Amino acid sequence: MIKAVIFDLDGTLLNTIEDLANASNYALEKMNLPTYTVEQYKHLVGDGRRNLILRMLPETMRQDESAVDRATGLFDEYYQLHMRDCTAPYPGIPALLSSLKAKGVLLGVVSNKPHEFVTQIVGQYFPGVFDSVAGQQGTLVKPDPAALNRVIADFKLQPDQVLYVGDSNVDIFTARNAKTADCGVLWGFRGQAELEEAGAHHIAAAPEDILTLVLTKNRAEVLRRGLALFALLIMVCGLLGLFYFLITGNGAGMAACVILPALAGFAAVRMTRRE
Repeated sequence: MIKAVIFDLDGTLLNTIEDLANASNYALEKMNLPTYTVEQYKHLVGDGRRNLILRMLPETMRQDESAVDRATGLFDEYYQLHMRDCTAPYPGIPALLSSLKAKGVLLGVVSNKPHEFVTQIVGQYFPGVFDSVAGQQGTLVKPDPAALNRVIADFKLQPDQVLYVGDSNVDIFTARNAKTADCGVLWGFRGQAELEEAGAHHIAAAPEDILTLVLTKNRAEVLRRGLALFALLIMVCGLLGLFYFLITGNGAGMAACVILPALAGFAAVRMTRRE
């Protein structure tokens, strides 16, 4: 049963790539370094701010911590003021979130963006929508599952009750490391080939596909539990019949009642076993 859906932020809920590119290019221009196109940044982002800075700097400067620190400071300076200039939710995302909340599903965000930026931007675009939000704190970034595990713990759920949704292989690996279900989305920064290569179990072409996935999984789980309960009831009835026939000495009835509970019990075990 899926009780919570947790989302990546950039490329999944929000199209942030132009503001990220502008902040990055601002830093590079201030340092008199070559800049990149918005399209190129789609393959530079996704692994946290530090990795973005390292990738955009010339290779000869990546070991120079003073250069890395300067680029980071310039990026933060610009992004803090301009993170909402071009950013917007992807079409269909607000409706998806509203539908999930109406179904009683908990909602979370886990991003490699610094935590202070995540809380600001989520509060701006989705006020009061999410039950738990986690950005990068410390040095750990996805696919390390630490942040995702924290949100799952906030929800007091087990990993198999959670669906994690993202647009890149990093998100699929994060879900796998946290032992949650995963869903890759096609409207983000990467693409279907990367998601399939990462082993995504589900891929959404549109936001409404995520709602369909959650409802389908939950209906299947309700049916599975109902069938399992039915099989267990048959087993109990068969055992009661067995005791009756043992007392009355009816050998044929006793044999039938041994077979019936055994078969029903086997079916119950099969149906209650999780995927």
